[in-house]
Amino acid sequence: MVPNHYENITCLDNQSFMKKKVFVLFIVLSSLCSACCFLKEEHLGNNFILSEYDNKDITIIYSEKTCANSGIQIVPMTVLEYGYDSKWIVAKSGSEGSNKFQYWIIDKDFKVKIIIDNDSVLNIVKSHVYGPLDTVSFAKKLIVDRITVVLKKI
Repeated sequence: MVPNHYENITCLDNQSFMKKKVFVLFIVLSSLCSACCFLKEEHLGNNFILSEYDNKDITIIYSEKTCANSGIQIVPMTVLEYGYDSKWIVAKSGSEGSNKFQYWIIDKDFKVKIIIDNDSVLNIVKSHVYGPLDTVSFAKKLIVDRITVVLKKI
């Protein structure tokens, strides 16, 4: 019986092809996951996003991009409670073990186009943010502006 050397070559070609196929699939999935697989976000309207990296790293940012892992930070970590409607966002931030909480009110009723490295965009966005506020100032602002949005725990 004469050995068939071509069978070994075909087998090697199939293995090589499968390795390349797996490698390409890995690259495609990696690039998709790097965008926002590990990022949970909720769009709050007018480019405001509740961005959650994990249970402790929760913030509200302003970004025109979806799956945004960066933007203008509006409410610093860690957001513990939030609520929103078509005009307002309210939030409570701080650390769970502390009694020191900060409150935030954001008026979403404005339009601005983000231009990279433009401080005026930051100033426009921040001019619609009230906070950090203490509990009393927060309650007063809600009453004065007739804001009925209710805070909900995350």
